[in-house]
Amino acid sequence: MSVEMAKNTLRLVSLVTAGLTTTGCFIYGAHSWDPNDFGILRIGRAVLTTAAVTSDYLITLRNVPPATQEYNDVKSQVHTRSARRLLELCCANRGTYIKVGQHLGALEYLLPPEYTRTLSVLHSQAPSTPLTDVLHIIQEELGKETSELFAQFEETPLGAASLAQVHRAVLRDGRTVAVKIQHPKVRKQSSQDIMIMEVLLHVVKKVFPQFEFMWLVEEAKKNLPRELDFLNEAQNAEKMADMVRKFPFLKIPKIHWDMSTERVLVMEYVEGGQANDLEYMKRNNIDVDKVSQALGKLYSEMIFVHGFVHCDPHPGNVLVRQTQDSRSPEIILLDHGLYQELTDNFRMNYCHLWKALIAVDMDEVRRYSQLLGAGDLYPLFACMLTARSWDSINRGIDQGPVSTEEAQEIRSNAAAYLPQISQLLASIPRQMLLLLKTNDLLRGIETALHTNANASSFLSMSRCCIRAIARHRRRTASSLWSYAHIYMSESLCLAQLQLYELFLWAQSSSLGRWLIYLAHWISLTPY
Repeated sequence: MSVEMAKNTLRLVSLVTAGLTTTGCFIYGAHSWDPNDFGILRIGRAVLTTAAVTSDYLITLRNVPPATQEYNDVKSQVHTRSARRLLELCCANRGTYIKVGQHLGALEYLLPPEYTRTLSVLHSQAPSTPLTDVLHIIQEELGKETSELFAQFEETPLGAASLAQVHRAVLRDGRTVAVKIQHPKVRKQSSQDIMIMEVLLHVVKKVFPQFEFMWLVEEAKKNLPRELDFLNEAQNAEKMADMVRKFPFLKIPKIHWDMSTERVLVMEYVEGGQANDLEYMKRNNIDVDKVSQALGKLYSEMIFVHGFVHCDPHPGNVLVRQTQDSRSPEIILLDHGLYQELTDNFRMNYCHLWKALIAVDMDEVRRYSQLLGAGDLYPLFACMLTARSWDSINRGIDQGPVSTEEAQEIRSNAAAYLPQISQLLASIPRQMLLLLKTNDLLRGIETALHTNANASSFLSMSRCCIRAIARHRRRTASSLWSYAHIYMSESLCLAQLQLYELFLWAQSSSLGRWLIYLAHWISLTPY
């Protein structure tokens, strides 16, 4: 990495700046000259941040011997500076930038910790839209003044996210609702934001050929239009509520269709604490193990059985409350804009892979990892999927929780293997990308509650995998005997899991230990 290369990079970035600035002025000149929303400053921030980050890596690491402790220390400092620059860019440009920054901040076990720690604050620090703009959007979308629609409308939002914010209101009939309003310019800006990101990522890839993060732009292109359509979100919410209606612990707020449009969504208001708020759980006597078990059951059902997955389970979208008529907590699932639909082929391969990981069948782990696009990087893929070390995977991921040393090793590897991780993320099916993000968000909740995956979690996953595979095989059964054989095999496997779960309960509960002791004593008593 030479000074000449850095100069060439800056020259290239300068040309891109000029081109994009001119394009931005042309596109937006007729609509708005607010520089904070787009225009010269908005494009310029993105370009200059990219130039600063790129040149920092090139120049700072140029004369440091690689594969040394000094190199690792200096690289960590560059990671930290670069992450802060990206955070400042996301907060300044808002909208799509915050959305992409949130995605990066959620990849805790895939990116260097300097990035994930810095960018994770975007989940709770998104800027809000002024009330006058909010009221204007409601009138524009629903055709009436807010005072005509609601008996009461709280001026301060309950929360603000990258694409929208939520206000509490009371309908004329006295029902309390949550009103989600899209930020005013985010729809218009999103396609141009993605275009700029795509150009800048191509520039970075020219400088760092091993940099394979174009999938970020591809995912944003596909998912943002869906997330910006609140009627699509409402349909997802109702579809999910029907799909997992057998779970009494799940609450999905009801939609008020007569007051919902593509930019305004009115739904039932439900209170609860964030799923990662341990102090809230303690104050309300909520069993955190039951919370983790419920989330595990819910997401195993979504992923393995139905292939329709809520892919944004950050703590602000997963609330918990203690029900009055039950000792079990209730999970409230919000924000249904981002879902991933899995193809049957992908879902079956994914089921088989998790079965193999739980059973420590390493030949099958290799086989199904490679079917999912991991190639020779299948050990790294297995580590990314489970957030466990390769040694732990070979011992059995259900044999014990992640230790502090193992967690540190995983985070260090995320930095050390960044080129291989980016290569892997570019080669696996696009369906897998949101699942990896979802896995990391759920693990973040478990970590906050100190309930890292245990045997119960893996039993839930195993049940869902067995049911999903058996259901798929029954659909393609060629005869009645084949259908019956598949059904009996499924029942036997589920019965074995039930017995194993009973054994684990007996080991962990005082009553179970007493019964084991009694049975042992009876067996030793002479007749």
